[in-house]
Amino acid sequence: MILSILKSLSLGVWLGSLLMLGIAVAAPVFQQLPSRTMAGNLNAIILGKMNMIEWVCGVITFISSIILLAMNWNGEYRMLRIIELCLIFLTITMLWFYSSKMTGRMTVLRATIQDFDTPRQTTEYIEAKKEFDDLHKRYTMFVGINMLLITSAFVISVVNTRAG
Repeated sequence: MILSILKSLSLGVWLGSLLMLGIAVAAPVFQQLPSRTMAGNLNAIILGKMNMIEWVCGVITFISSIILLAMNWNGEYRMLRIIELCLIFLTITMLWFYSSKMTGRMTVLRATIQDFDTPRQTTEYIEAKKEFDDLHKRYTMFVGINMLLITSAFVISVVNTRAG
């Protein structure tokens, strides 16, 4: 029972932190700071911390799910637990992709762009800015998909907790 609660709590914290970042942090940072460059730099720092929270929640959730599946292998809800574990594995895979691969490339591009407030008309700047904007859209899409998957895993987790 404690593992089920820990798993559900981790999923809830993970989802809640993504919602908080998206609704209460990112938009106000860009609205209130006087520079898009400053807002982007602050947001990058916050996202780095956010990704650490996601990793902690993801690892706790994944390990708890594996243990619970093993403990309840012959149980009535085995297939539901397998689906839940697959969803959690998928969310962690997507987290790895957007928190390391995409963020790493965006960091390199941010260094190339340097100033988002005063666009330069060089080919290097224009190409870097376009790639950055495309990556930002994909990053946001991946996080949105992860939120849906985490919500689904959370619902399954609650059902599994209530079922025993």
